[in-house]
Amino acid sequence: MNWQKIFISTLFAVMALGGMGGLMLVGYSLILHAN
Repeated sequence: MNWQKIFISTLFAVMALGGMGGLMLVGYSLILHAN
């Protein structure tokens, strides 16, 4: 069982999802403030 690979891929997935969520949140707040 290669736990290092599992850990790194999980960490990468979490960071990717978090980054996308953060970008969407920033874009949404920018749209709200622009109107």
